[in-house]
Amino acid sequence: MQLRPPAWRGWARWSLRRRLVSVAGIALVGLLAAAVTLFSVALESILVQSATRAAQLQAGQIAAVVAAGEYTPTAAVTALPAQGAVLQVLDRSGAVVAASDPALLAAPITTSRPARGASEVARADQVGDEKDPYVVVAQGIADRQGTPYTLVVAAPLGVETRTVSSATTLLAAGAALLTLVLLVAVGNIVTRALAPVEHIRGEVSQISRTGAGARITVPPSGDEIARLAETMNGMLERLSRSDAAARRFVSDASHELRSPIATLRTHLETSPGDGRGHVLAERDLALAEVARLQSLVEDLLTLAKADDQGLVLRDEEVDLDDVVDAEIRRVRTVTAVPVRAHVEPALVRGDGDRLVQVLRNVVDNAVRHTTGEVFVGMDRSEPGWVSVHVDNDGPPIPPAQRELVFGRFARLESDRGRDRGGSGLGLAIAATYTRAHGGSLTTGEDQRGRCRFTLRLPLAD
Repeated sequence: MQLRPPAWRGWARWSLRRRLVSVAGIALVGLLAAAVTLFSVALESILVQSATRAAQLQAGQIAAVVAAGEYTPTAAVTALPAQGAVLQVLDRSGAVVAASDPALLAAPITTSRPARGASEVARADQVGDEKDPYVVVAQGIADRQGTPYTLVVAAPLGVETRTVSSATTLLAAGAALLTLVLLVAVGNIVTRALAPVEHIRGEVSQISRTGAGARITVPPSGDEIARLAETMNGMLERLSRSDAAARRFVSDASHELRSPIATLRTHLETSPGDGRGHVLAERDLALAEVARLQSLVEDLLTLAKADDQGLVLRDEEVDLDDVVDAEIRRVRTVTAVPVRAHVEPALVRGDGDRLVQVLRNVVDNAVRHTTGEVFVGMDRSEPGWVSVHVDNDGPPIPPAQRELVFGRFARLESDRGRDRGGSGLGLAIAATYTRAHGGSLTTGEDQRGRCRFTLRLPLAD
């Protein structure tokens, strides 16, 4: 069974702007929903209280008329205007003796029987056949002879209910519109507030790509973001000094090593042997190791020159298919590894010698790591670009290490403890030259799951 990741992990992957807007939206919806609810409850209470007071006033007026003897309870209910309410008179037993509507003579509206001069208030969901809400006021009265009666005044609340419903609907719509406007405003404010941070991120990304000694622009606000930019500039300055010192050391050490290594190689190549086989074998081994050390020094010098002075490239038309064809023939001559090829005509601009070195480094890497054959194929399916795929039967590089493999002295965990014959600088040099030509060098896997390196270059106009 696959477990779902906790909800907070998805929240943590959201952008800061999205999180702030979401929190603001939840808070606004909660506050406005509470405000609409309180307003609805308060408005309903005010309207019901107003209707209740009107019904009590009407009941008091009728009671006063009956007490003065101007009307009997029965005559008062039938003769006096009902003012929109429903009137009933109940005798001592609770039977209806009079009503403003003949349909209400069958049953009393309420079971309340207050004493003379007292009143009780209740709510009813239906009066007679009408299923509207009502407020019911029952008041104890008596005629001039002292006979007790119960006067019932039922005031309808339909208007009040519709008023509350309409007001709540309009207020909710206004609250929704206000929430939308405020969320847009909050989003714009957060975007403006984070714009300097995004600008700093872009500048740092540009510095990381170019490796230049540029610095971050410090905003004139003088706030926390400005202090962040100043701190990052200080860090970049320290990293730049450390990087420059390391590069000077590599360059100086490479220059100093170049002469003694060349002298040692010349001495080994020209020294006479004594004819014994093991001495000759030891000399050949020493020559191979010196040649390997000399190649390493030359690679270090190439990278150091690229770092310090930049690459100086010739700008000429290069038939990339001729470069690929020549490299394939070279590999077939010097190695026993089977090589399949697919070559298409492609014209690019750049330095032919550097492109030869790029392709040679990539192909030699494939030859060292293959467990079977090597495939070199050209692809012009992308308009304006040509790609050279170099595949080998070895396992593809894990996705997490596909950027690291182009670093200097890069060595994957699977290669540790095994000497593949490379210096760890070939792919770094190839990637450096490729970027200088406006292209890219990447690694992945082909359709069969084999290891693939792809050289991508712009076609000549």
